Amino acid sequence: MNIAIVGAGHGGTNLIKSLTAIDGINITIVVDLDLAAPGIALAKELKIKYSSSIDDIASVPVDMIIEATGTKKVAHILIEKFDNRYKIIDSHAALLVSTLVEGNMSTLEKMNKQIEAINQTSVSIQENLQSIYGSIDEIHTVSDNLFVSTNASNKYIEESDKVIKYVNKIANQTKILGLNANIEAARAGEHGKGFSVVAKEVQVLASNSEKFASEISQLLGKISEEIHKINFEIDKLKDLSVAQIDSSRLVSAAMDRLDEVASNK
Repeated sequence: MNIAIVGAGHGGTNLIKSLTAIDGINITIVVDLDLAAPGIALAKELKIKYSSSIDDIASVPVDMIIEATGTKKVAHILIEKFDNRYKIIDSHAALLVSTLVEGNMSTLEKMNKQIEAINQTSVSIQENLQSIYGSIDEIHTVSDNLFVSTNASNKYIEESDKVIKYVNKIANQTKILGLNANIEAARAGEHGKGFSVVAKEVQVLASNSEKFASEISQLLGKISEEIHKINFEIDKLKDLSVAQIDSSRLVSAAMDRLDEVASNK
């Protein structure tokens, strides 16, 4: 639809702004006696034909004329010249349209500000999500390092357990050796007393070695249990990291959709 606007004041300017944003509507000319009016300046900016003469309306394709001056004389002139050729909207209807346009423009401006705020929030969220991804990667690295360390600790415990078993074996053999030495010392009678003292000390040493080996074995067992708990917590940490990544991706996808909607406003 081709439209001519007569009156380039405040109301006419708002009409130009609104109608140029609507598909299917083409403003072919803006007319005002004052070529310094804001609507004329806007027409120049939008490369719309403008004139100070109503007669120039006949030089362009027009389906409808909107009279936005509010002046009865202008309305009569338009009716006399073009009533049989074009649909003419008077200033009262134009005022209604202009009021609606101003409301729409205000709503549009608020919407644009909200969209801008959404876009800024989206950028901030995306930056924070990237930070979260980085933290999760670090968590995975720490988890992997802990896993490697716990595996190494388990191997050391296994090796230590072998050593303790060997110590226990030596302690048992030493104890038997001390017992045999005591028996031989008893057989020797008076001559074997000194040897008996040494044999008893050997037995005490063997007993103490066996006791210490047992305590170390228990301690290593407790360490092994704690390592098992650490491995369990590492697995939980990895599961939580995976869940966090999935949630972050869902948030990121939602923000992308929000950006897309905002861009297609």
